[in-house]
Amino acid sequence: MTTPFLQPPSVLLAGPSGSGKTSALATLAKAGIETFVLVTEPDGVSSLIDSVERLKAPMDLVHWASAMPASVGWDGLEDMVRKINSNDQKQLADIKDLGKSNFREPALNFLGQLKDFKCERTGQSYGSITSWDDTRALVIDSLTGWSNIAFGATVGYKPTANPGEWGISQNFINNMLLKINCDRQCFFVLTAHIEKELDDMTGVRKIMVSTIGAKLAPKIMPFFGDVVRCRRAVDANGKADFSWSTLDNEMDLKNRALPPNAKLLPDFLPVVEAYKRRKNLVAATPQAKPEPENVIPLPRTIVPPTAPMSPPPTRP
Repeated sequence: MTTPFLQPPSVLLAGPSGSGKTSALATLAKAGIETFVLVTEPDGVSSLIDSVERLKAPMDLVHWASAMPASVGWDGLEDMVRKINSNDQKQLADIKDLGKSNFREPALNFLGQLKDFKCERTGQSYGSITSWDDTRALVIDSLTGWSNIAFGATVGYKPTANPGEWGISQNFINNMLLKINCDRQCFFVLTAHIEKELDDMTGVRKIMVSTIGAKLAPKIMPFFGDVVRCRRAVDANGKADFSWSTLDNEMDLKNRALPPNAKLLPDFLPVVEAYKRRKNLVAATPQAKPEPENVIPLPRTIVPPTAPMSPPPTRP
């Protein structure tokens, strides 16, 4: 009997810089999940290592690989200055190619790490993220660096983009998110910064994840079972107080594995435990027995009801 497939949870951690997004990743390893972090921001690896040490998480369960956006060279910046100085906004947006080839490699590297994750700590390759099971987690830290990679691959280093190019770079992220989330069998976490954007549906400015344009931000949240806002406050003793929230008036949040609460501990253990409960519940549910193979069912014969017999004729 085969147990039905249950996809592990996906979590979007959203918050400003310094709100504890990267630090919380170490709690995945503390919960026993082998954690693979694709780092897209400078100093992201240092922050991850520090959090593993501070929280006393098992380092042997933590892996990372870097996929950084390309930076513009000095010659490119000089070329950009000249073009900004001699062209208007429309002319700048219509430039066909401004160093796009320099931004191809970071995009291919990002994709390549998902196809075959190579850990910088161990030097080992761990295969495609779609081949991992529920003992592992993929983390992309963060959406900001991922957005810069997508935008650079689309426009190079020109200072603005035309409407079509905005759509192309947004589709780059949307299609990759679709691939990851539909084909994964592991846990999935994406960290993101936040900013205020105009909601086209309501006409109200609200807090959304920071990415390429306001049209992409609302499309990212449905990919995740839990959308969490990360916060940092200062307690009475002057120490930083980090928390997670799944209830907020300023931002659309979501909870499935986590409870609805405005102040949760920044810990992935409840997410892992919620998945294990679901898995145990599914495994304990009796499954319908499959039909035996190579057995042809006998046709059902419908027997019409027997008509009542007429009494014999009476002789006169």
